Amino acid sequence: MKLLPGILCVLMLIAFIIPAGAAAPNQYSYITVEDCTIHLNDENAVIDLNYSIDEGIVLLVHLLGKSDLKRKLGVITGYPDARYQTIDMDHATILVSGVSQNYGEGSYWFPAHTFGIELPEVVLISPQVDRSYNMTRTVQGMGYFGSKGVQ
Repeated sequence: MKLLPGILCVLMLIAFIIPAGAAAPNQYSYITVEDCTIHLNDENAVIDLNYSIDEGIVLLVHLLGKSDLKRKLGVITGYPDARYQTIDMDHATILVSGVSQNYGEGSYWFPAHTFGIELPEVVLISPQVDRSYNMTRTVQGMGYFGSKGVQ
């Protein structure tokens, strides 16, 4: 009889651990990412991120504010110091300054980038070319000409 409370505690711990271990690769905490589009413009980038928030958490985010949501989106995108143009319960527009290196004469280099989770779809858009990635944590580096270099 004395073992029963201990066994129940172990079973409860296992019940909490198993769902966390079974989380989808595109999920971080209460956020599940659907897709990400990165628009490169000279040295800067605009990231459009589409996601969903667990139903039980939406009310808490509304009541307590979006600071935790912003922090988690910074981890997901790999740009924790970015500015948010818009942030809603299913979409964020994130502005990142100095994301690309300026090589002069309108040419830029966007270095390889690693996200905090595996994303189902990433589209990288420069003024010249679009690249798509599926189920990835990283995107390759890419050279491009900025909007001032396009004639």
